Parts: sequence; structure tokens; C-alpha cells
Amino acid sequence: MADIAFNLEALFEQTFGYKTQAFQPDFSEYVGGQAGQRIEQGANGSPYYTKDELGTEYYMPVTITYQEKGLANTGAYKKWNLPYPVVSISSRKTIIETALTERRGTVKELINIQDYEITVKGFIIGKPNEFPESDVTLLRTIYEQNTPISIQCPITDIFLVRPERNGSDEVVISDLKFPSIQGVKNVRPYEIHLISDEPFNLLYIN
Repeated sequence: MADIAFNLEALFEQTFGYKTQAFQPDFSEYVGGQAGQRIEQGANGSPYYTKDELGTEYYMPVTITYQEKGLANTGAYKKWNLPYPVVSISSRKTIIETALTERRGTVKELINIQDYEITVKGFIIGKPNEFPESDVTLLRTIYEQNTPISIQCPITDIFLVRPERNGSDEVVISDLKFPSIQGVKNVRPYEIHLISDEPFNLLYIN
């Protein structure tokens, strides 16, 4: 990243408290000893690679599709690649445990699998010595719309784009954070938490 005079890996550890190698992936063009066989996209069509505004290639981009401000329910949508994203996914099961008299252990009754929770952490980077106000404002605007958005990424597709979800990749933003950072004017860390928004068909019985 020739035009960036800081280390994103070090900034990530400083901001979020743990290390990641997401900003230094191996982009080797050789797979199985042969050139030109790099897999470019996941099974559901989301790309494994893209380029940032500086033309630098990075791995596992996250694209969100949202309705433009003031154009809700009009079918006007825009796409935005979240800058320098690092993705994690978690979920829990709802399980009822019932103790048995004079026996060890419990009877476990599985109720359901809860929503998938997706966390995206990254950095919004502006021009040298300029605060990235426009992109921070855009992320805030998307968060405040209070409507589902679509997310496209090879790792999230595995959990969201499935037949029992009718192929839906919709999520809801539940939390938005802009952690503080020292010593870098044109970088603003961000953290968003998203929850899978599974479609349901409700039957009205009169």
C-alpha cells in the first residue's frame, strides 16, 4: 500500500485488541504447482478478491446493498464495498436442559438455532491528512435507515444463502461503533454487528 504511511495490521491490533493477517494474505497465483488456477469467487458468486481505491488487491471483500436515502420502497439500491473488512460469524442454539432424578446428566431438548451474528471490523481511510467524513456519514446513514440490507461475501454466503432461507442474504445492523484511534488523522476504525434476517411466511387464520 504505497500511499499509506501506516501499518493496518498494527492499527487493527491497537484498536480491536488482537492480531489479524487479513491485511497480508498470500496472493500466490500458483495452486497445486500450476499457474493461473486461482479460484476467483465462492460457490454463490461472491468474489474472493477485489481492489481498494488505491488499486491494491485484498482478500474477502464485503459488499452491502442498501436503499438510497429518501428512496425507500422505490427499488433504488446502491452497493458499497465495506473498506478493509475483517469478518467473524457466530451463532448459538437454544437448548432446554432437564435434570433427571437419581441419574447423572440432563436431558437436552433442542429448541432452535438462533440468528447468525456477523461482525465486520475495519478501517475507513480518507485522503492523506483528511478525516474520511463522507464515508463515515454514509455508514451512519445506512445504519439509521432501520431496514434490512443485503450482504455479499463468500464466508457469509455459506451461512445465509441457503434453500431454507429462500436464498436470502438479508441482514439487519444491530450495532455500530467507531472506536477511537490515536495518531492517524485520515483513518477511522469501524465495527458493525449484523443479525441474519430470515424471511417467514405468516398465515392469517380467521
